[in-house]
Parts: sequence; C-alpha cells; structure tokens
Amino acid sequence: MAMDLMLRNARLPTGQTADIGIEDGCIAAIGEGLSSAKQEIDLEQRFTQPAFVNPHLHACKSFWSWELAHQPAKVQALHRFEALGQIKRSYMPESVYKRGKRLIELAIQNGTWAIRLFADVDEQAGLRALEGLKRLQAEFPFMTIQLIPFPQNGFARFPENMELLEQAVAQGCDAVGAVPWLEPSQADGEAHAEFCLGLAKKYNLPLHAVADDTEDPNSATGAYLAALAVKHRWPLLLTQLGSLGFQDDATARKTIGLIKEAGATVISNAHIELVTCQTTRQPIPRGNTRVKELLAAGVRVVTAQDDVDNPYYPFGRNDPLDVALWTAHVAQLAWGEELETVRHMVTDWSAQALGLEGYGLEVGSKANLVVLDAQNWREALQFQVAKRYVILGGRIRAEEKREARLYVER
Repeated sequence: MAMDLMLRNARLPTGQTADIGIEDGCIAAIGEGLSSAKQEIDLEQRFTQPAFVNPHLHACKSFWSWELAHQPAKVQALHRFEALGQIKRSYMPESVYKRGKRLIELAIQNGTWAIRLFADVDEQAGLRALEGLKRLQAEFPFMTIQLIPFPQNGFARFPENMELLEQAVAQGCDAVGAVPWLEPSQADGEAHAEFCLGLAKKYNLPLHAVADDTEDPNSATGAYLAALAVKHRWPLLLTQLGSLGFQDDATARKTIGLIKEAGATVISNAHIELVTCQTTRQPIPRGNTRVKELLAAGVRVVTAQDDVDNPYYPFGRNDPLDVALWTAHVAQLAWGEELETVRHMVTDWSAQALGLEGYGLEVGSKANLVVLDAQNWREALQFQVAKRYVILGGRIRAEEKREARLYVER
C-alpha cells in the first residue's frame, strides 16, 4: 500500500541524501529508492530537519501596537510600560485570541511545530489572556501549543495574584510560570519562588521562571531557584539570567554549578537582551547570559523568540531561523561545530526542554519537518532562506518560494 507522502532527495542534517516516507502522521521510512506514495515531492537536496521548537513566547502581549492604536491619546502618550498596564486592564479574550492566532500562523509559516505561550495572570489581566489563548490549542491540533500562566506583576505588592495563579493552573496548563526577580526585595523574590514551586509540585508540573533579567550582579533569584530545584528534585527552566553576565567569575561559577546540579534548562534570548539591556555606560554590554560557560559545564541552553511587537521588543517575526542567527552572533557561536550547537538550540534541545515525545528525524518519529531552501544549515542561517515546505502532522501546512530578479546593465 502506498504511503501518504514521499519527500525525495532530502538533504539530512548528517549530510546524506535520502527519501523520507510519511504515513499516518509519522515517518515510516528513510532511505534510497523508496516505493511510491500518494503524493511525492522532489526536494532537490534541500536541507531537511525536524521542525523548529520555540520554548518561550509572551503571547498575550504580542502585537500590542494593534491594541495601542485603539487606546485614547492620553494612554498612547504614556511610557510604553505604563501604557501596557492600561491595555492589560482592557484585555478581552477575543482580542488576545486574534493576536495569538497571528503568532501561530507565523509559527507555521516559519516551520515551527511546538511553542510555549505565556499568558499574564495578574491583577490587571485577570484570567482573560489565558482564556483567549486556550482557543488556539483546539484550532491548531496538528501543533503542540503549551500554555503557561505568568504572574507578571508579582505577589508582594499584589497578593491576590497568588490566588489568580492557582486558579489558572487548576484550569489546565503545561507548567507554572514565575518571575521572582521583579519582586521588590531578594526576600520577596525567594518567597515568590517558593510559592510557585509549591504550586508546581501540587499540580505535578515543571516550573518555568524568568530570572534575573537585569545587569544588577546582586540579583540572584536564578541561583535560589536552582537550589530549590536541587532540594526538591524538581524540573526547572530558567529564562534570561542576564545578571550572570555581570557577576564576578567565582559567583557565576557557583550559580552555574547549581544550575547544572538541578538539571535545569537555560533559555537565552539574545536578540531581546540586546535591546532590553539599556545603559549609558561604555562599553555597552550585550546583556546576554554566559552561554558558552553554561554549555561547557554541561547545562542545556536553548533560545526562543520571547517577544514579538511588545513594550520590551518592537520587532520579531516568530521565526526560529532568525532567532538562531541572532544567537550565533550575540553568544559568539559562529564557527564550525558551534553552528550545529545553535541548530540544536532551536530544535531537539528545545524539544527536550518542553518534554516533547516523538520528536526527531528517524523512523517512528512524528512527521513534523521543515525543508529549508539551502544545501546546509550554515547556508540557511547566512541567507535566512525560505522555508520551502513545512510538514506538520504528516501534511504540508505551508510552502514558500522566493524570487529575485536582477537587471544589470551590460
């Protein structure tokens, strides 16, 4: 019986060329001269790999300019973070859903299979952002869309947010979000971390925390979270850890050792950190965490889109290929095998961080693939090439073909 889809002449990450046969949403065969299928495509030795994974995106804030445009002039005149607070108070599930849907459409177009979306849950947004994003899971069943409630404004100033966060988790989420570094003191940050870990344990979910997104070397919630994870043997993801780059080497080594002992994953969003690390002193820092030192210590480090058109970052295409190029630059992972490290950061390492099953490019894996219009990964990064075909759930979900014309006088 013929398979559903045959991808002929795919250039695999190993450098080999092979056919990939797909049946019932899974990879059924990989080899040369495979039998015919109901649909066949000649990939002409284009680089083919498992679809991208984006482990961190603040979805409810994305495309905030759409909302800002409809606000009164007095709100538009506010500093962007103050304006965000006003917008969050007016969140409606429908508007969050529409902006989230645009994110998912971009994710598909750019070759992403799995994505973790953050929804603010606090005294401003209530549970409305989470309600809007939940609709996306039902609408795009061929994708893996994970949802994380995020207590953006903390607990010390707004203790009612603790109850809101538990209500959100009880509705069904994929991890518990935390942001202890934004609390007014280290003690408040530690209490924040302990409460969120307690929720994670109660509902048997991993903890995903934004930690120390600052140039202040004294911000140490990442180390505290890692110590908690070691003590309780609990799965932990840490995003940003910018302060690690501003600490003295001895302190940083101690924190990295704790993170390694905890088995935690670190998510470094290099393009965001370049913009958010605002300072007038010279030399202007990159704001990036110690990616190479974390990797050398055996810590799994990945990268993510994080933000798209919000008060923290005005750009973003929700494109992991774009994010990978930024990471190669900012983390200085640009030569030889370092580029393969970057590829892992937006593919299988991120899949492992999110606990995804069936990910990969081997017989039996789920047929979630992206075909890049390049002969190899370095070329794809350099030229930011088209995602020629995006296969999700065993079916082609997107195609892209670019055309350029040169008119050169002779």
